[in-house]
Amino acid sequence: MTDTLTCRIPRTHNGPPDSANGGYACGMFARIAEDVIGPRAVVQLHTPPPLDTELAVRAHHRRALIWHGDELVATVSTARQDQAEVAPFVTLAAAERASAFFRGATVHPFPECLVCGTARTDPAALHLTPGPVDGLSDVVACTWTPGDPDLDTLWAVLDCPGGWTLDQSGSPYVLGRMSAHVHAVPPSGEPAIVVARHIATVGRTARVVSALFGPDGTEFGRAEATWVRLSDSSDPAPSQEERLPS
Repeated sequence: MTDTLTCRIPRTHNGPPDSANGGYACGMFARIAEDVIGPRAVVQLHTPPPLDTELAVRAHHRRALIWHGDELVATVSTARQDQAEVAPFVTLAAAERASAFFRGATVHPFPECLVCGTARTDPAALHLTPGPVDGLSDVVACTWTPGDPDLDTLWAVLDCPGGWTLDQSGSPYVLGRMSAHVHAVPPSGEPAIVVARHIATVGRTARVVSALFGPDGTEFGRAEATWVRLSDSSDPAPSQEERLPS
């Protein structure tokens, strides 16, 4: 990537109402930066990625920087270590049972979200409903029947379920940092299983992992992410440990 490239996130691919779905944006940025970063990228979001506007992608010291005008939106770097923690496989039946207890059905901070929004009826919406899995602490799962997904969409699918391992009532969590490795695209029209597991929370940041499986346990992809709880007026400033690494 020698010249500045540009990209644009469709307005339909939002998470919060006025910004992109974090996983979709990270997938797009990682894909565009692959010539510089390589196939395994980690993307840190510095500000909510804007919708339907031109973003500039520039190489900088073996990283790729995503700019909206003079504002740095994201940094894409090489993921230098294999993912240490993984989400467990659960059966199709267990994932279907878990979906029935999707907490977002009653309390959802972003009901228009591309991936897990409950208010979406348009063709772009993915309608994931991850709920707690019986017998597995801190694990959520759901089923998903893909159409013809691209890589960016697969990052989005691996993103949102991780947020539902956390308490999204009150001040919600949003994606801050994500890496993903997609091994293969799941077959179109056949059910797949998305699983996410909460690993740890420190202050306002939480680490989660997720994976996408076929009904026979074939892993199509996995991801690791850091989520950040939005502050309210009663929250103290984050400590050094709570801040995301640069």
